[in-house]
Amino acid sequence: MARPDSVKEGETLAPRKIRKWDLFRVFLRSFFVQSVWNYRSLISIGFGICLFPILKRLYPDTRSRKEFLLRHLKFFNAHPYMVSYALGVSIRLEEEYASGNLQNTDRLDRMKDLLISILGSLGDQIFWLTLRPVSLLVGAFGVFVASTVEQRVAVLILTFLLYNIPHLYLRYVGILEGYRYGMEIYRCFREGRFEKLKKGYLYLGVAIFFLFLGVLLVKFKVEQFAWIPVIGGAAIYASIFYKFSKNFYFTCLFTILFFVIVGFIFL
Repeated sequence: MARPDSVKEGETLAPRKIRKWDLFRVFLRSFFVQSVWNYRSLISIGFGICLFPILKRLYPDTRSRKEFLLRHLKFFNAHPYMVSYALGVSIRLEEEYASGNLQNTDRLDRMKDLLISILGSLGDQIFWLTLRPVSLLVGAFGVFVASTVEQRVAVLILTFLLYNIPHLYLRYVGILEGYRYGMEIYRCFREGRFEKLKKGYLYLGVAIFFLFLGVLLVKFKVEQFAWIPVIGGAAIYASIFYKFSKNFYFTCLFTILFFVIVGFIFL
């Protein structure tokens, strides 16, 4: 059988199916999706580069490969971790297109346009507003209480894993689920699917936050009862601020500022 690169223009071959190995190669390339970021098309060039294994698998001739690249070099943007879902959907629709479903190009454009806001919003809520600040808080607390170099190295490793296990999981599973569901990708974003992850990290962050405050009090040997209402006020302030802002990062930041300013003024 002739190699795909040697196929002549106009020559057709039996449709080729995407393998798990192809999806894994896309996953590896997805780490560089922002490497060619630009103001004109944002991450579209990196997105197209991620799909090179699919291009080589599905399209044997130069013309079809050129058309493939033009389809994916249009304006596109998404959260760099959650973009995996858009990659999976694109792979599924390209596979169907290569098998003869010529309507999939229009469907692909519409679907990618819809995913821009969905993936951006989800990624920001999960990672930028929840996992990242909580992981940093855990790391800061661990380094603060660690007494040896070995313990601090262990804390840094724990912080790395705490953030990157969900990151790597969603980056890879997003490709698999996007490919599996195709145009029904909305099933992956059903309400409440990511709530357990966000709430788990939120509770962890709150626990570490107040534990950090307690350790600070012990560390500096503060024995004045006057600190008790300050801590209580900070806790009430934090709960009210989060209720209205729904932003864990800013809740921690402004609660610490409240705690420091009030303590400095009155104590």
